[in-house]
Amino acid sequence: MKKQPLLFAFALSLLMAVSCKKNVSVDINTNATTVDSTNTADKNIAIVKKMNEAYVKNDIPNIFKNYAESFTEYGDGSFEPEVYKGTDSLVIYQKEWATAFPDFKIENDKYYAGEDGVVVTSNWSGTWKGNFKGQKPTGKSFKFKDAEIYTIKDGKITSHRSIMPIRPIAESTGFIWPTEKKK
Repeated sequence: MKKQPLLFAFALSLLMAVSCKKNVSVDINTNATTVDSTNTADKNIAIVKKMNEAYVKNDIPNIFKNYAESFTEYGDGSFEPEVYKGTDSLVIYQKEWATAFPDFKIENDKYYAGEDGVVVTSNWSGTWKGNFKGQKPTGKSFKFKDAEIYTIKDGKITSHRSIMPIRPIAESTGFIWPTEKKK
């Protein structure tokens, strides 16, 4: 089975599950039921939305402000998950990305959240104008729809998954994928 349809199905089911979740409490003395509209899900959306806004502006301190000390990048499932201790290597990657794709945009973003995560659907675009991973720019552009899945614990982003197939998108800009290391 191909990973992309499976990841899309996972994201869709997560989206449906988390968008229905609300904090509900019942007072056993009066049987009154209340729904908390300023719940953790709303706070989680605010965390990811501010991060995405900072990402587009290349505002590095605010991109990683709410990342956990230990953060796992799963990508699109086509490579092994990578665990980061701290944000130093993520900052280096972000600087390289911003140089390579200075016109990068995230548009038409929609946020769906639950107690422990956020799903973002959006359109990404950019043009390869600067060196990236040791390769010269081609001037080619990319544009695609994506779904990003963030796991959040205690107000900190602990992991990220994406639905976009990174290889074909990278290769469409002329990027030559590094040779796989043999295990």
